[in-house]
Amino acid sequence: MKALHTLKIVVLAVFLTASFAAPDADAQRKRGEPTELYPDAARKSPAGTYAPRLAKQHKTLQEIYTEEGREQEALALAEEIINHERAKPFDKAIAMMTAGTVAVSMDDEARGIDYFERAIAEDALVNDNHYNLMVNLAALYINAEQFDKADPLLARLISETSTKNPDVYAMQASSFYNNDKFAEAIESLKKASELKGESQPQWNQMMLAAYAELGQDDQAIALGESILAKNPDDKRAISNLALLYSNNEQPEKAVALLDGARKRGLLNEAVDYERIFSTYYNMEQEAQAAGVLEEGLAKGILPQEAKYYTMLAQAHYFSDSIAPAISAAQKAADLSKDGEPGLFLAQVLGQEDRNAEAIAAARAAIAKGVKSPGTAWMVIARAEYYSDNLAAAKTAYREAAKDPTTRDQAQKALAQISR
Repeated sequence: MKALHTLKIVVLAVFLTASFAAPDADAQRKRGEPTELYPDAARKSPAGTYAPRLAKQHKTLQEIYTEEGREQEALALAEEIINHERAKPFDKAIAMMTAGTVAVSMDDEARGIDYFERAIAEDALVNDNHYNLMVNLAALYINAEQFDKADPLLARLISETSTKNPDVYAMQASSFYNNDKFAEAIESLKKASELKGESQPQWNQMMLAAYAELGQDDQAIALGESILAKNPDDKRAISNLALLYSNNEQPEKAVALLDGARKRGLLNEAVDYERIFSTYYNMEQEAQAAGVLEEGLAKGILPQEAKYYTMLAQAHYFSDSIAPAISAAQKAADLSKDGEPGLFLAQVLGQEDRNAEAIAAARAAIAKGVKSPGTAWMVIARAEYYSDNLAAAKTAYREAAKDPTTRDQAQKALAQISR
């Protein structure tokens, strides 16, 4: 069970640019161009030279592979290079890397994975391309939910390069998390945050969820409180911490946090008000729950929908505020496409001995459609009985007896009033 939001971490990153690292890296650095991305790599970067016979094809491929509408042409040219009898491993690897990038741009990620795997296996690319390709391949694995392939690939990348790129560790964490390796995900996130110098909102959310998955609720709450302390107006941090409090039987803290945010104007979506309502309601503080809904409806944050007026009616009813409950239930009945809110209205009216109104509401509910017509007929029967309309009551009980859910109850009542 994922205690916080179900986290599906999609990481097909921005890395997919298939930039070609210059074979002459030393000359590149002397010109003041960017230094290598993996300076601590144990792997010695290959020379990275083309077969002279294929230089023209490589030049054409590099010119067209990003041009829209020329994808098939690029793939065909890449295959020509890969299958050329004079092709060196570097020629093949560059062509495979390019073809894989084109395939991904065409949303053919399975083909992209195949090309990238083969390009890495050639072991001929310069380090920047070789290891960037591993990052890209890991992203594709994760997107394809092939976490058992992503995990070892990222472990290999980190081991071989000693990379200090926090995004690589964050990607590793996402793979671990989605592979139900929550402890490992936490360690990778800690490393990412250390290298970044600060954590990121998505990383925080993932770490909170990982702690919750492991049942390490104290650590999750401590982290949530720490995150919120740094930014008290962070709505996501407020929601996450409130959920942790609720899940750990600390509803008072949850509702205080949420309601404080509401009063500061930080919560402005329907889901926010629903969460506060539910927390109050589950604490049996129905009057406060009703007040939250009324504010949301008045401000237009909650739409004028039957479900919210039904919730409001129930909150008022269980807080013994019968008149507002009837008013809200009537509004819900008017707005609803089915008769369920109207049935609740009829039941409340019947309990208040407003029998004529109860009968009308129950009949209107039946006309709109209810899950248990027998329940509505039972309301009518009782209201008719207490209105001294014995014949009408018997008729209603007979209708209720047609519904399996109320058959026994209706038959017993009918037997009693027929004596």
